[in-house]
Amino acid sequence: MANMAQNEDKLVALASIAAELHSVMNVAYGVSLAAKNAKVISAQAGDKGLGFQPITDFIDEISQLAIEGVSTINENALRLSKIAVHEQRSYDAYKRFTSVIKKNEDAAYIKSLNPSMDRVETHMIKSFKEFRNSMKDLFVQLEEMDKHMLSARAIASVSRVVTSNAQEFRAKLDVVADNLDNAAVFIKDKVSDSYEHLDRVKTLTREHA
Repeated sequence: MANMAQNEDKLVALASIAAELHSVMNVAYGVSLAAKNAKVISAQAGDKGLGFQPITDFIDEISQLAIEGVSTINENALRLSKIAVHEQRSYDAYKRFTSVIKKNEDAAYIKSLNPSMDRVETHMIKSFKEFRNSMKDLFVQLEEMDKHMLSARAIASVSRVVTSNAQEFRAKLDVVADNLDNAAVFIKDKVSDSYEHLDRVKTLTREHA
């Protein structure tokens, strides 16, 4: 029962990651759209917006990295959920085999169950290792996303400096920089929450080991 409860907790934590990052996708798409609008504004600004034009490319690149990263993280979280279900089923089957063999250790044909139990045990161990490896990948992906958002905030800071010479276009370009900074802070917070959920999964997995 304890193991089943732990597995349910893992599934809830993994589902929470998908929930946390669902809103991130919308924000990332918004930043991408803002970057495209900024390109138009900087083009209208002519020489006054020259310094901002390369920055719009960086902003668009960061937003695309966020979109792709969220998609990959969600796919991995879903995969982890499926592996967790398979792991639980294998564990339950192994426990049943162990219980039957222990209770009937003197039965004439009890050893005929050994090959089946060995296969279940092998599958269980394989699922457990696969879960751990996928979990490590997810930690790395979340860390990469966090680094991208640090870069986004740095780009936003540089943007404000560059727009100082944009004169009448400065206000519009500053809005783009502010939106990028706000989006980066929002995404970093969601990534941090997701990291906590995954750390909870890691703890439960360690307890199960």
